[in-house]
Amino acid sequence: MIQTLIPPPIEAPAQPHGPLKGRLGWALTPRALVLLAAGCLLAIPAFFHPRWIVAMLAWDAFILALAILDAALLPSPAALTAGRRFEESPVLGQPTRITLSVTHAAHRILELRLTDALHPHLDPLPATHTLQAFPRDPAQLGFTITPNTRGDVALGRIFLRYRGSLHLAERWAVADLAQNVRIYPPLERSPEDSALYLLRIRQIALQKRRLRLRGVGREFESLREYQRGDELRNVSWTATARRAKVITREFTTERSQQVWIVLDAGRLSRTAFELRPTRSGSTETTQTSEESLTLSLTQLDQASGAAIALAQTVMQAGDKAALLVYGRRIQQQLPPASGPAHLRQFIDSLAQIRPESAEAAHLAAAARLKHLQRRRSLVLWITELADTARRPEVVDAAADLARRHLVLLVLLVHPELDTLARHEPSSVEAMFHSAAAVEILERRREMVARLRALGVLVVETSAGSMQTAAINEYLEIKAKGLI
Repeated sequence: MIQTLIPPPIEAPAQPHGPLKGRLGWALTPRALVLLAAGCLLAIPAFFHPRWIVAMLAWDAFILALAILDAALLPSPAALTAGRRFEESPVLGQPTRITLSVTHAAHRILELRLTDALHPHLDPLPATHTLQAFPRDPAQLGFTITPNTRGDVALGRIFLRYRGSLHLAERWAVADLAQNVRIYPPLERSPEDSALYLLRIRQIALQKRRLRLRGVGREFESLREYQRGDELRNVSWTATARRAKVITREFTTERSQQVWIVLDAGRLSRTAFELRPTRSGSTETTQTSEESLTLSLTQLDQASGAAIALAQTVMQAGDKAALLVYGRRIQQQLPPASGPAHLRQFIDSLAQIRPESAEAAHLAAAARLKHLQRRRSLVLWITELADTARRPEVVDAAADLARRHLVLLVLLVHPELDTLARHEPSSVEAMFHSAAAVEILERRREMVARLRALGVLVVETSAGSMQTAAINEYLEIKAKGLI
């Protein structure tokens, strides 16, 4: 289970707010205005009998007196304390529960209306909630939001409007609950998948313990006497000097590898698709409610979720996970490490990445990775091939890395291109569309074949299934002992 940080609860006293701030400090409610307007109806019989004017004025004065009394019994905003608490960590596309609380020291029951000015990335249209607050007893209400964008967001104030028992007067107040909240990438690995991956990892570990391939890899195993055919670079000269005979080092396959997870945050990662998250307890079936629940995810959002699942699997397999996210510049980088603290740092880094509008600098990212990682390692690179007349830069970058590292390219595909290429055109325009799709796919096949010829492993998958495809390929590489 991945543990993320829950934003801390926050409380603040309320302050006067609204157009009447610094004047009366309160306002008439719609009920009071309706009753005053009802008194004006007495002006109709006053055309015939002037004494009805006195009755109208007496009625309005009576309603105003009640409103003043109702306002006088209302506590001042300083007597109210409002708070906000997140019940779980905000995660992109997943329902998050928020609890608002109000405490007051007045000697009466208050009916409050609260509006939390949440960031649009958390809730595009903040709702107004009604709450009854008893004296010195914290009143709480909960509501659910669905974050729609990763990253850090700033939360603002809570606006309060509260009325007396007569509902003739109300006060306006505001509580400054400013805090920064981090929205994490989607963590979608199910318990069933986790159990399956763990079983596969244990099988691979058992297989390696049985084989223990000596002479392969660069992890030190033991010392032995030099034999004809041994490489001179493996001779241990210090042991040779101590024993007065030539001693060589024995190596075995590395049990703990370094795995770099590389994400392309260039313009192609901005491609979006729609997702409709389900809210627990919701029974809305109208078209309006369905549209309001539609969530737009980018390819980078899906890649971030896949990277988290990959890092978790890599660490469970005993390897060390590293991160490199780049666009025109390097956005995030983490050195190889393992453990819960490193995984939390991994998630925090992925929460802050953003897709860029320009083409990513693939060669610059490859050069940075070669500088950071001298030892041979596995590079899991999630990217997409740009459809250009020239050879995409990512092909040259992957080929350059493959000279030292084992590179696995996870290429995102668009199934609609295959559908368009197979579709029988019914018009001239459809024929041109189909021909363009066939040309794009053919050019892509040539690029993939060239990459494989250069020693680069390639997995083609859709955005929705990249997580499963990348993890399965990593475990396959692990089982074959390619790194």
